[in-house]
Order: sequence, then C-alpha cells, then structure tokens
Amino acid sequence: MKKIIILFGPPGSGKGTQAKRIAESFGYRHISTGDLLRALSAAGTVDEQEQKALVAMQGGALVPDWLIYKLAFQAITESLQAGQGVVLDGAIRNTAQAEHYQEFFKQRGVAAEVVAIEIALPDELSLERLSTRRVCAACGEIVPLTGPAAPASCPKCGGKLVARADDNQEVVRKRIELQGNQSLAPIRAFYQGQGTLKIINGNQSIAAVAEETSRILNASEYVD
Repeated sequence: MKKIIILFGPPGSGKGTQAKRIAESFGYRHISTGDLLRALSAAGTVDEQEQKALVAMQGGALVPDWLIYKLAFQAITESLQAGQGVVLDGAIRNTAQAEHYQEFFKQRGVAAEVVAIEIALPDELSLERLSTRRVCAACGEIVPLTGPAAPASCPKCGGKLVARADDNQEVVRKRIELQGNQSLAPIRAFYQGQGTLKIINGNQSIAAVAEETSRILNASEYVD
C-alpha cells in the first residue's frame, strides 16, 4: 500500500469520515488541516500572524498556504519518521499547493508512494450536507442529520451533537464557492497528469464509499 494517501473533494463530500476509516483500518495517521488548525487555535500559543489566519478561517476564508505547509509538513514528517503512513484530508486546495506538496514528497523520497483519491459530489449536495450535519462534542464524529432516522446523539459514543461554527449557511456558501468543484478541476487534472488519481462517486452511502476506497488501496497497482 502507498505511504501517502491524498483525499480531496468538495466540502461535505465525506473525505473526513473516510480518512478516519482508512486510518483505523490500516493504522495510518489521519492528518486533517482543519483539525490541525483547530488544535492550534485551542492551544492558545499562536502568534499574531497565525491568529489572523484563524479568524479568517472562521469567517469562511481559505487559510494562507504558509500556515498549511507549516502544520501539515511537520505532521507528515513525524509520521514518516515513525514508519507510519499518512492519509491527508482536505490538505490540498489548489494546484500550487499540489505542486508544493509533490516537491516536499520528492525531497522526502516518497514521491512514488502517493495515491490521490477524489470523492466526487455535486456542489448542491455539498450545500445540503453541510447545512444539516452535526459533529459530536465528545469524539468528533461527523453525523449527517438527513433522512428519516436522524440520530439525536452521536451513534458512535452517545455524545452530544453540536453544529460546527463554520457550517452556517452564509459560511457554507462561501466555502463551496472557494472550495467546490470549480476549484477542484485543476487539482484533478494535476493528479491525472501524475498518474496517481482515482475518482469515487461520493453520492453513495458511507459504507459504499469506504468499500470502494479500500478496494483501491488494496490494489497492487494504481493505474487508470
């Protein structure tokens, strides 16, 4: 199996949920830039530049590349040094970032150990999912509230479900404008050019997407 798994897709496509499943199934480290940023904010040790970036993120703006690289590259390096593979969740938002990550992988000697998986989803479904989902305050599980059997508490640990601050309608629409399918097209083209891209239909059940993802990761070759 490849050491570097890159998951990308529009907001609400379920890449965070699938990244956690991959990490649990294969013993990989789940590296979410959103989680890294929230941890940085909670740590209370940010400098002035970092604080400005965090405030902008809470308003729906993209975080500056320099901060993403600082946090993600440190986490990736720590995992590789420990002999652990990584699954990157929403780490790459444009082709400049994709190229920068690829250069980092070359420097680390793991450029041939990369597979990129897009969880594809139309923007209108992204809006619907983000507007109705909740997150468990105890374990961080993301829980969709659509459908006739929407849970009142976390199905994983029974914890309280709360709305994320960046999931209100105004912020969601801005996120989709910045991070939706229009912005993902060049990233898709980049990884197609690298010969490392696989695309999964995200408009399926969580279990179906997980099954397809596992099949890709367990394959002996990553060739379209």
